[in-house]
Amino acid sequence: MAAKRFKFRLEPLLKLRRHREKERQKEHSAAAAEVRRQKQELQTVDHNRLTALDHQRQRLTGRISVAEALVYSRYLMKLKRQRLAGTGLLHALEKEAERKRRKLIEVARERKTYELLKEKQQLRHRQGIEKQEQKELDEVAVTSHRRGKKTG
Repeated sequence: MAAKRFKFRLEPLLKLRRHREKERQKEHSAAAAEVRRQKQELQTVDHNRLTALDHQRQRLTGRISVAEALVYSRYLMKLKRQRLAGTGLLHALEKEAERKRRKLIEVARERKTYELLKEKQQLRHRQGIEKQEQKELDEVAVTSHRRGKKTG
């Protein structure tokens, strides 16, 4: 007698969970990339500020015009505003990335639950088949033993 093949009744749900997890991975990856991009932008602002300050210090050794001092001052204020805005944006992006990471963890847990359920059902199925096969072997052995007694 051929053994019945294992069929996990919740396979469509498991596939859906896997798909959702992949989607959440993509979303989290995109959010993490935005955080990295914003950090890079802040580093660029900081670099520009330091470069401007160095340049301004070098110019202070000689004569400097009021107009040039105003230009540096305005530029440094602009960089300061960019830094503040960029820092606020970075915090918001980090919060969003963390929220998406939590969602990813949640769907990964759900998927894992279904996979564990499938593994347990597969194990029970295999054990049932082995039990049935052992029963059949026992039956064959008993029948063969009886036949041996009849002929002997």
